[in-house]
Amino acid sequence: MRHLQAVAVQIACALMLVSASALARDVRFPAENACPDVAHRPDRDPALRQQIAHTPRGDIAYYRFGHGSPVVLQTGYRATVAEWDAAFLAALGKKHDVIVFDNRGVGRSQPGAVSFTAEDMAGDAAALIDALHLHDVTVVGWSMGGAIVQQLAIDRPAALRRIVLMNAPAPGRLGVPVPPGIAARLSGAPGTTFASVMAVLFPPLALDAAQQCFRANMFSPADYGSPDITATVTQGQSALLRDWAADDATEVALKAVQADTLIVGGAEDVVLPRQNSDALGTLIAGARLEVVASAGHAMMYQYPEALAALIDGFIEQTDRRHSLMPVTGAAPMKIHTTP
Repeated sequence: MRHLQAVAVQIACALMLVSASALARDVRFPAENACPDVAHRPDRDPALRQQIAHTPRGDIAYYRFGHGSPVVLQTGYRATVAEWDAAFLAALGKKHDVIVFDNRGVGRSQPGAVSFTAEDMAGDAAALIDALHLHDVTVVGWSMGGAIVQQLAIDRPAALRRIVLMNAPAPGRLGVPVPPGIAARLSGAPGTTFASVMAVLFPPLALDAAQQCFRANMFSPADYGSPDITATVTQGQSALLRDWAADDATEVALKAVQADTLIVGGAEDVVLPRQNSDALGTLIAGARLEVVASAGHAMMYQYPEALAALIDGFIEQTDRRHSLMPVTGAAPMKIHTTP
């Protein structure tokens, strides 16, 4: 009898795993030019200027370009808007209204730059969305930015339509946090070199190309000064990641998220290993999970065109699905805007 019960439990667990991973797949993107000559790079447009959104939370500095449905990009740990790959942004801008912004305490983004919780920074993203009166929003979060976007989907579900989590950390016991040695390098600890940072952002086979091309591929508008990351910002964002790794309560909250969700993980990410993406795929109902072979933590530099196309396809797919849903007579969802 006990044996039969044990078998039944094993079968039930297997069925749960199959169900949880039904929308998951491993993919391989075609190789792309590591130093692309990108036509119409948005940061080469002389008309592109940094703008300031004056929100109730404080000023948020951003760039905006492209045409189409809005895509807001939330950057990662100790990163500025310059860390986005210009070819990736150019590809997104062909079909979307792209907004990139600096996190609090960075450059001219200065809302409450003494506290850096996920709730604080999710509130900043929501304030920017409100200030720009955006509708039908897709929010993309890379690395630590993925934690912030998860918090945004929990706290302000009406502010967005879809989320994309790129090499994002899963919360609490289900996540695999950044290894201490790698965290030290990314925090700019003494002895950190450009080469040592590249070695954790890219897999070995992509490393030489990254060292040659990374700086040239960065998003670098003429009026952007690449601001320094202060000790206050570093300490605050480090605390955010530590708190996220210990936050089991968010695991429960994520199960209630209803936003269409795309999770993209790098199979060779050593900063936030793919177990994080796998865990997020089981937590968020209906999430689509794509694990990219040969991709490291900064996968948008390796596969800018393919990654942008993946996001484009996800947005189009969700649009089609929602357009085919039967009308039930319920009132349409309203997007909150600041009075």
